[in-house]
Amino acid sequence: MNAMISKTSARLAIAGAVLAAVSFWQRPAPAETDSKGVHSITLPAVKSELPPGPNRDTVAATCVICHTTRYITMQPAFSRTVWTAEVDKMRKTFGAPLTDAQAAQVVDYLVAVRGK
Repeated sequence: MNAMISKTSARLAIAGAVLAAVSFWQRPAPAETDSKGVHSITLPAVKSELPPGPNRDTVAATCVICHTTRYITMQPAFSRTVWTAEVDKMRKTFGAPLTDAQAAQVVDYLVAVRGK
């Protein structure tokens, strides 16, 4: 149980650091106040650097919990076997929260855009 809490704490700390970095480099527009005193802000849009491919939305939603999209695009071209092993490692070793169906979709995407 403590290991699970530690992994969760580590993920939250990483996510906080990423959000802090994004907010530092991409500052939102100043808050606007309407006549009733309600504040409104516009958050910056973080453009995905992922190339088009099958299941891109799954990759963008699940993989960036732990790392940037840049980490994906800088990888060499791997075979399906190697990509499957990499995704399994992310799930089993690092605790990536992917279902079996999502993992298969991520592998399909990786093979389509970074496969050989």
